[in-house]
This record gives sequence, C-alpha cells and structure tokens, in this order.
Amino acid sequence: MKNWYIVITEENHSELLEWWNDSVGNSIGCRPPSVGEYLMSKNPKDNSCYWTKTETDHHGLNWQQEYELITLEQFRAITNPLPEHWYIVATEDNYIELEAWRRTVATDYLASFRIGQPLLSEHPGDNSYYYGGSIDSLRNDSDFSHYREITLEQFRQITNSKPMSKPEVKTIQISRTLLNEYFDAATMSQQEYLTKHFKLDGTTTDEAIRGLYDLACKDWKPKIKANHPDCFPKESKYFDFSKHTNQYGCDSIISSDVADSLGLCRDFIQVRVGSLSTNSDRSFYLHSDYNWELVKEGEATMVLIPTKKVK
Repeated sequence: MKNWYIVITEENHSELLEWWNDSVGNSIGCRPPSVGEYLMSKNPKDNSCYWTKTETDHHGLNWQQEYELITLEQFRAITNPLPEHWYIVATEDNYIELEAWRRTVATDYLASFRIGQPLLSEHPGDNSYYYGGSIDSLRNDSDFSHYREITLEQFRQITNSKPMSKPEVKTIQISRTLLNEYFDAATMSQQEYLTKHFKLDGTTTDEAIRGLYDLACKDWKPKIKANHPDCFPKESKYFDFSKHTNQYGCDSIISSDVADSLGLCRDFIQVRVGSLSTNSDRSFYLHSDYNWELVKEGEATMVLIPTKKVK
C-alpha cells in the first residue's frame, strides 16, 4: 500500500507518535502530530507525514481520494512487517505451543528442544529449527545477527499457530468424612490449600487431588493415591529426566567440580537427549573416552566401573 492515512486518537496516539518520531520527527524539526489529525505515509505538501487541523487543503479532497484510510492493525502490519528470520525463546508457558509447531517442520534433533532455548524461523546449518545455546549466545552469534526477536502473538501470525487449549479438568466429589480427615492431619499451609481447592461438600478436581499429593508427607502420599486411584495416571517403570534438562538447560547430571574431583571428563555421564530412540530422557550416555564394565557383587549389588582406554 503506497498511500495511506490513519486518524490519530487518544487510544492510538502514543503508538503512532513513536513511529513518527523514529521515522520522521528527528529529521524535519517540526512539532509532532496531535490527536484528531491524520498520520500519513507522506503529506502531499511536505515531509511532515501528517495533516494538521488548520492546514488549508489547497488540493480540496483530492488527496483523500488518492490515499486509503487504514486501521490500527493495518498500520502495524505496514510499519512493522513480520521478519523473515526470527526467534522466540521457549518458556514454561509457551513451550508446548512452540514445540508443537517445530515438530511439523523439523527433521533433525526432534527430541532436543528445551525451555530456555530460542526457536528459529530456520536454522542455517540443519533442520532443527532451534538454537542449541542460550539467548545471550544467539544474540552474540554473528551467524544470527539478522534474526529478529518476535512475540508469541507474532509467532502465531507467522505460523498460523493457535493457543493450546488447557487439558480438561475433571470435577469429582469426596466424602465430608475424608475431607475432614485430610484437614485434621494437614499442616497450616496444607489446610490453606484444602480451603482453596476443596468445597465444604467435598467437591474438588482430580488436579487438586494431585496437588494435595505433592504437598503431602511420605506417610500420606500412598494413602491419598489409594483413596483416589482414578486421579493418577498409570506409572511407567521408566524414569523421566526431561524435567532436569528443561530446568537446567543442559544434559549433564554431574557438576563440573565433582567431575574434576573424580578425575573424569565433565560430561562423562549425561542424560540421553536428542535421539529419535524411545530411550531419550530416560537413559544415560556413558562417555566413549572410557571403557565401562557392569559387575555384579553379591545377590543384589551392581556396580559400574569406568576404566581408562589404552592409547
């Protein structure tokens, strides 16, 4: 759209003025446009990019016939077009939505994208669609200097992604006797939780039951699970280490100082991630610098012995 104008209102004034200051104001030295005036792609008389209330319109209404009146959304699209190369940082709130889109386009490192890492419009070196380092590393990486950070709303516009719906919460009702039993055994903070998430008649949700389980002491956890088996998914025999890697942004499980004190390399044991195998996030890599021997000692004891490779 070559010629456009928009009415300046109280609601949009600050946003339009910001664009005018950045694009025009510093170069022409005139007063900024005011509410009630028109912001324009170009004033047909000068370089001010707005039409004042008091200007004599020596063109009559011809300029309005040649210019298109636009909305604020159109103004934003024109003055701040969505970038071709972009990134957005994965957070706990947006991760599921970002990863759902990435899985539709990525062919590399399908199980590796973590919270804290930037999702990319594309990766110049592979088809992972994410940056493996931190956001600070990306911003200092010359290979990505032309990438622009976008908001979640802009991500949705670019990818046609929609907000992820929250999982359905199942409403249940427990007996008043059981509710009183929980309340009498609870600490003060647990009682506050019960008051907030349980009604007096025992109405609650399966999510609240799981929350109560998380707050409970080790003696009460099995009782709560036994009282409400339908509120808990069937447990897998495998461990899930994804929470660790998402929280710390890495797959190492031993700190560097501990590894150094043992005389081993810093990544001698790592959570297995980035693999197409079903063993991702539930198994460990053992570093190839060492030989690894699994030895049984007695009836129930197993030990893993690293040994140096002969060079």
